[in-house]
Order: sequence, then structure tokens, then C-alpha cells
Amino acid sequence: MKNKIGLNNIRFGWSWLFVGILMAMWIGLFAFKSEWLGGYAGLTRRFLRLAHLSFMALSLTNILYGLCIDAAELSLKYKRIGSYTMINAAVFMPTICLLTIWNRFFENLFFIPAGSFACAVFIMAFGYIKKEI
Repeated sequence: MKNKIGLNNIRFGWSWLFVGILMAMWIGLFAFKSEWLGGYAGLTRRFLRLAHLSFMALSLTNILYGLCIDAAELSLKYKRIGSYTMINAAVFMPTICLLTIWNRFFENLFFIPAGSFACAVFIMAFGYIKKEI
């Protein structure tokens, strides 16, 4: 394999997973305080949990994406676009969750990571459907 586009996603995914684990450790220090950040059902705490979940889930998704993208039947251009949009989704989803805790204006920006994720998945799916045809 000459071009290893997926290696970016694999490296990023493992690094981002480490950040997610650090965040989990920090949240865990306060998890048993029932009224911390407005209680378990409080909006602030829900967005914090969503940020943590997106750190973890999108890290693993990036690792899987990296393992698959190079074998997809796509041009180098589309492989790069898919790779970068998947990384973009993983960076912006927890970032926007955390910014929304600070200011509710940022909840209007969830289309950025959601659109990036949808684009990356579409590119991957197209590459594998095209491979089968």
C-alpha cells in the first residue's frame, strides 16, 4: 500500500481515545455527587456525558474508518475527504457539546459534526458499494 490515508484516522483515533479516557477520569471524580452540575438529569451534566460519549465512540469509529478506507474503491481525493471529515466530526462533536454547556448558542452548530460524519460515512459506503459492482 503506497498511500495509507487511514493511518491518519488510526493515529488520531487512539490519541483522541486517550483524551476521552482522561475526561472520564475527571467526570468520575464527581459522578457520585447527586447534585453535581444540576443533578443527573440536568442539561449541563447531559451535555458533559454526551461530550464524553462522543470522545469515546468517535475515537473508535475513526480507528475502524482508518482500517477500512484504504481498501475502498475510491480516488485518493475522496479517501482524503472521507478521512478528514471523519476526524472533523470527532473533534467538533465533543467540542460543541462542551461549548453548549458554556453558551446555548453553540447548540445551533451541531450540524457541523453531524454533517461531517454523514459525509464520511457516505464516502465509505459509496467506496464499498462501488467495489462490489
